[in-house]
Amino acid sequence: MAQAASKTCEICMSSPGHNYCEQCDQMFCDGCKISHLRTKMTKNHTFLSGPNINPEVKLYCKEHDENFIYYCMECNTSICKICVVKKHKYHDFAEIKESTEGIKAEVKMVIDNKMKNLQSNIAGIDQGPNQYQADVKGVIDAIREEGRHLKELIDQTVERMVKSVKEKETKNLQILQSIENEIKTTLNRAKKQQKFYQDTQGIKDTSKLLQKLEHIKSQIDQIEEIQISIMPSVKYAKKTVAGGEIEKLFGKLTFG
Repeated sequence: MAQAASKTCEICMSSPGHNYCEQCDQMFCDGCKISHLRTKMTKNHTFLSGPNINPEVKLYCKEHDENFIYYCMECNTSICKICVVKKHKYHDFAEIKESTEGIKAEVKMVIDNKMKNLQSNIAGIDQGPNQYQADVKGVIDAIREEGRHLKELIDQTVERMVKSVKEKETKNLQILQSIENEIKTTLNRAKKQQKFYQDTQGIKDTSKLLQKLEHIKSQIDQIEEIQISIMPSVKYAKKTVAGGEIEKLFGKLTFG
């Protein structure tokens, strides 16, 4: 394996190695680098160049003590050149850098989508309380509006019933007053005949007295006693209403 601290070309072992092949994990001199890039299998390899190269430590195949240079697409694992021949000969595989770039892009897409979904959920949660509070306010306003409407209906019913009682009161009082006036008139007629009767106490003439008494009796007989058949009355039977019956007058309240 290549050593990260080596400064000698690992191909010709004589010239300074200041070109690092990322795919082969080896140091190359300028001449060996040119030859490496002319080779068909390695023409797409990439190099890091410079006097202070500090290549990353790469994982290696512990079974064969070789660097991972390929990625098996079917097994989803990194493999070395010996693994290719022994275990993955008929599998689809690609250079590890190419595969890494693809997986990198896939991971980035997954992360971006996840972040987008999470941010969208957070935005939904942020907007949720505002919408929920608006819904709560709307429900409370609707309940109070219906309550006001029911109160208006109750007030209207109360006034209608009170008006009916007062109208009946006025009518019955008028009837009673008329009857009372009629009785008073009749009483005055009776008092008048009573006065006539008292005046007869001084008449000595029997014939004249009899004539007066007969006349008084005749007048008294014409006076009819007025009777009140039924005295008007009014009652109210109070109805007990439970709280649950009041709620039945309102709409249905549901919670989600």
